[in-house]
Amino acid sequence: MFGNGRARSGIIVLPCGAGKSLVGVAAASRVKKSCLVLCTSSVSVDQWAHQFTLWTNLQEHDVVKFVAGAGANEAQAEFNKQRLGEPCICVTTFNMIAHGGKRSDYGKAVMDLISGKEWGLLLLDEVHVVPARMFRQVISIVKAHCKLGLTATLVREDELIGDLNFLIGPKLYEANWLDLTRAGHIANVQCVEVWCPMTREFYAEYLNREAANDSVKQLLYVMNPNKFMVCQYLIDWHERIRGDKVIVFSDNVYALEAYAKALRKPFIYGKTSHSERTQVLSIFKNTNKINTVFLSKVGDNSLDIPEANVLIQISSHAGSRRQEAQRLGRILRAKKGKPGSGEEEEFSAFFYTLVSRDTQEMYYSAKRQQFLVDQGYAFKVLPALHTTAAAEPWVQCRTQREQLELLSQVLHSKELAESLARECGRDALEAGDKDDLVAQ
Repeated sequence: MFGNGRARSGIIVLPCGAGKSLVGVAAASRVKKSCLVLCTSSVSVDQWAHQFTLWTNLQEHDVVKFVAGAGANEAQAEFNKQRLGEPCICVTTFNMIAHGGKRSDYGKAVMDLISGKEWGLLLLDEVHVVPARMFRQVISIVKAHCKLGLTATLVREDELIGDLNFLIGPKLYEANWLDLTRAGHIANVQCVEVWCPMTREFYAEYLNREAANDSVKQLLYVMNPNKFMVCQYLIDWHERIRGDKVIVFSDNVYALEAYAKALRKPFIYGKTSHSERTQVLSIFKNTNKINTVFLSKVGDNSLDIPEANVLIQISSHAGSRRQEAQRLGRILRAKKGKPGSGEEEEFSAFFYTLVSRDTQEMYYSAKRQQFLVDQGYAFKVLPALHTTAAAEPWVQCRTQREQLELLSQVLHSKELAESLARECGRDALEAGDKDDLVAQ
């Protein structure tokens, strides 16, 4: 990035957990000019602000955070406006800059300061979202001498990734994932695809629905009782036997809520407040009171949970290669091996994708894995784990009566499923990938 006393604009590609935040902080320290950091969510704003205080001599009050509701504290709002008039570090979200609607007096004043300032460095986290129609306008709103984009996945499904060459700049560096794994810089992950046959009643209803984009048809293979049993079995095994920290991902918000409530686990999605997200994630990271958390696609990007070492994916959005890699990145932080194991090759993290057999989900799963396969990862297939799970007397949905009750709930939930599908759109917008997902 630096040469002949100048800073070049461009993109650095590093896998999640390999130190992208530290690279960004180091670049800002080297430039020694005002720096604007753009993130995908308010949680990542807090994380970036913490990284600046962790790796530099800046104090917490030296970093301006511009997020929704930031103007509620008048004293803090005035202080932020004063700091923006001086050389500073400002961290905000793409949505806050690109928002075209009505703003509060504080929001308008801050945007005038941001757009009227000449920034030394514009730092774009998860830069793959920038080609989206809504977010690409931030490049024209913000005036910066140098632009640095950071991402783990330089890939989109709408083929707009090439636009980054003129929006930001060329790719300056890309790390090899397996080289970093062998060197111990990121976790050694076992990738597993678990095949879950549809139960007879669920599959009959699935075949009766002709439209591929039928929300209830999609819900049928996500709410597959065999998938539910496998999910519950894996959570119990990793929590109780291994003492692991587990993340469960579901794009389908109806399924997210149904699974989480049935298993009595906390869940985070688009409507979850910032304070509740922060509280749940803090307890998950720092205590044993919460060892499993359910996330919608709002957790795809910029979520720093180094303690998590198991990920279970029960629902995804079509064949997005980028989403698959981003989710794997949630557990890529380097993990300590088991005491006394002495096995360097021992898997320290586990990535499970639960797929309903003989459904559209099988095709999507194969497409999603392409990016990770290109990086050198291999997927192990488990075709009969559902039989092991069903043998446990404590597992839910193992009896036909429970399965028929679940089917009835799914079939009578069309209106709810459609309303929650709209909520999925809200999650996609917050995750910064709406255009990417529509293209699929």
